[in-house]
Amino acid sequence: MDCRDAQFYLRLRRHATDELGPDVTGPLDDHLATCPACATNGRVIASFDRAVARAMVAVPVPSRLRSQLLARVAEKRGADLRRKAYRAVAALAASVLFVGIAFGVFTNTRPKVDADALVQRADEQLSDPERSTREWLTAQKLPGRLPDEWGLDYYLVMHRGHEMINSEYVPVYVPVIVFRSSDPRDPTAFAKVYLFPNNGRFDLKNVQDAQASLTTARVVVGQGDLRGVTYVIVHTGGPHDGLKQFRRNLNGPGV
Repeated sequence: MDCRDAQFYLRLRRHATDELGPDVTGPLDDHLATCPACATNGRVIASFDRAVARAMVAVPVPSRLRSQLLARVAEKRGADLRRKAYRAVAALAASVLFVGIAFGVFTNTRPKVDADALVQRADEQLSDPERSTREWLTAQKLPGRLPDEWGLDYYLVMHRGHEMINSEYVPVYVPVIVFRSSDPRDPTAFAKVYLFPNNGRFDLKNVQDAQASLTTARVVVGQGDLRGVTYVIVHTGGPHDGLKQFRRNLNGPGV
């Protein structure tokens, strides 16, 4: 080991004696044994460190310093704990307040069931079913009547609402009006009128009449004041006289 390395390691050993391994301390001691200059420098450094240590130990320490420091630490820790407690209480209060407001808003925005309004609406539908149905159509932003060529009897309307149509991605609900049969001999017969707005939500290019063993579907593309809506009626019975029991005139001709 040369003098430059010895001086470097001497400065390190004064701060971290135990961290220098034997591969350093051995060559360093050998160098100090053969180099008077480095050995003298090492003794000076050691003497200085011992003097500083004695001076530090000789500094008088007040008898109450330890208790004061502990008290100060405890006071600071207590203040920190109190701040954390205040923040926790504030957060809890805010959460309770938020939940209370949310519950109040939810409670106030829920629709209230009014049986009087329900029977009043049912009476209006029974007393003037045609006007009631027209108003319902208008409320759905649809033309206020159904195609005249079907000649449907509004007094046979038994339900108005929305029906879910199968969709590959999301459920799609379509306005529908359900008619009962005027023929008491066929109480299970029905006719459903589906109203498809031509607003791009439905692919109506290839919709056409269809027939199964028990039901028939007919398609009417709205014209004039019915423009913008495609009407599909699905009814029991055949394509020739199946609609007869849902028309205004029971004995009228089939379409």
